[in-house]
Amino acid sequence: MVQIETDVFIVGAGPAGASLACFLTNYGVTGLIISKASSTVRTPRSHYTNNATFECLRDIGLEEECRQLATPRELLMYSRICTTMGGEELSRTYNCGTDPNRYGEFKQASPCEQADLPQSVLEPILLRVATQNGFHLRWDCQFVSFHQDETTSKVHSVIQDVLTNQKITVISKFLCGADGARSVVARELQLPFNDTPGGGLALNVFVDADLNHLLTPHSPGLIHILLHPTRPQPDFCSLAIARFVKPFTQWVFVMLARPNITAITATPSEILSHVHDLIGDPSVKVTLKRLSTWKINETYAERYTTPGKNNIFCLGDAVHRHPPFNGLGSNTSIQDAYNLAWKIGFVHQSLASLSLLDSYTAERQPIGKAIVKRANDTGRMHAKLFSLLGVPNPDTADKLQILSRLGDDKAQGEEQRLAFQILVEGLDVERHGFGMEMNQLYQSDALYPDDETGPPPTNTGPPEHADLYYRESTYPGSRLPHAWLRAPAAGSKEPMISTHDLAGKGKYTLFTGIGGKKGWVEAAGMVKGLLGVEVVVHSIGWREDYRDVFFDWGRKRGVGERGAVLVRRDRVVAWRCDNVGGGDGWGERLTRVMARILGR
Repeated sequence: MVQIETDVFIVGAGPAGASLACFLTNYGVTGLIISKASSTVRTPRSHYTNNATFECLRDIGLEEECRQLATPRELLMYSRICTTMGGEELSRTYNCGTDPNRYGEFKQASPCEQADLPQSVLEPILLRVATQNGFHLRWDCQFVSFHQDETTSKVHSVIQDVLTNQKITVISKFLCGADGARSVVARELQLPFNDTPGGGLALNVFVDADLNHLLTPHSPGLIHILLHPTRPQPDFCSLAIARFVKPFTQWVFVMLARPNITAITATPSEILSHVHDLIGDPSVKVTLKRLSTWKINETYAERYTTPGKNNIFCLGDAVHRHPPFNGLGSNTSIQDAYNLAWKIGFVHQSLASLSLLDSYTAERQPIGKAIVKRANDTGRMHAKLFSLLGVPNPDTADKLQILSRLGDDKAQGEEQRLAFQILVEGLDVERHGFGMEMNQLYQSDALYPDDETGPPPTNTGPPEHADLYYRESTYPGSRLPHAWLRAPAAGSKEPMISTHDLAGKGKYTLFTGIGGKKGWVEAAGMVKGLLGVEVVVHSIGWREDYRDVFFDWGRKRGVGERGAVLVRRDRVVAWRCDNVGGGDGWGERLTRVMARILGR
């Protein structure tokens, strides 16, 4: 059997696998990616890209290229409920952080903005960068099995060329399963899953259809929920949600099948006819590009690796599977990869022990579990709304009567309108779920919270606020707060720089202020000498390395000016120190913290 030997073997070339390869090359790690497919995806699939994911892409220099190919947030402004694309509008709400009451909150929290970046556009960028920087890519290859060499701990994987049936052995230091919802790697690794039954079927209908005359200039919107109450709904579509791919000429109509439907049997012409009905304008030419079906899942893995096999991991849809509500799927997959990559990089460079890799499951599995619940809870909220509007009712006359109550001037109509408003506004957790996207508080041995005198931060207010609002903090395990800075000598025309731009880039970073730089630079030198790990020190303050332009960093840093905020390679706060004394023992202190974090 032919053998290939490599450092990292990635199964799956979707957002998780392709981004993992990109992030690994940032640490000088190379390897092999395989995919059972013959090319990158041919349909848009995932599309909404949030601030946190753009921050990951920014860290490796890909934000601007991706943003140039994405649809800007301004065109994602509204989410609508309407009878058809050109029919009566029942509600319109702001979407993706465009609400004027929250716009400033989104702007102040991140150097990046959200955008609509379809998977079909993102994948080729990621794979191009990965393969140009040392990764090899093989299409039409499926993963079969693996075993681990007890002497070397290397992983011996068997793959098969689906065109020739040739089997090949891949010997790697690390194996990463990013092979989607039917992950063979997860199965072979015997990962335990929590699977809630009851999901249904859905159909994605990808079409060309110029709907500019229905949407511009006053109705640019990403999501359009279509009730189509005037005709009986077919089994394959009890309700449809339309979203554009290219504004406003290319669309995906997501059709949710009736409960208990186990297969979509409608012909393409029947499905296309229904798309015409949903548009509501018979003059529009509609061209079918592709059909795909998918299952609504509520499934997550209890762990992302198996004890004793801490050089084998799963990520992305292989370990968290859910419907697309909240747009969390590919975002979480890419952030899984971002978390895992720097840890593999450190271990590969012999800068950390294998125990660092245990923190991958500890940090990312709770996130995967939470987003599966959030997406399905949002789906259940939608179901309540659809029920209120009579969507499940097969009788057209009854549905029209239910909708007519919204205009009734009697008590029943007022109750119906209030219930409708409450359910629509409650779905802000989907349209503006900034907390769910950004409030990731890691807890693992790759952090040093021992010097903290209080508990981890929590959101105030009702429970839903944790999903709605971002909670900034430098408590260990938190995402590094964003603040705009400027170099002292920078002219007024020179761009400001974010704290995020000073962190990451494959290095540990320490932020301090007036009175702290000399001591912490010396401490970083000790770490470099004893552990071989570079810690870059930046001092922020009056006439320091960078000025705190809007005084935001002073409000967000959580420590005094001479204190320290230590940030990991993935821009997560690892440790902070406020009680620094006169400067004695700073080096020993920082070395002790870094050694613990790296398992040394």
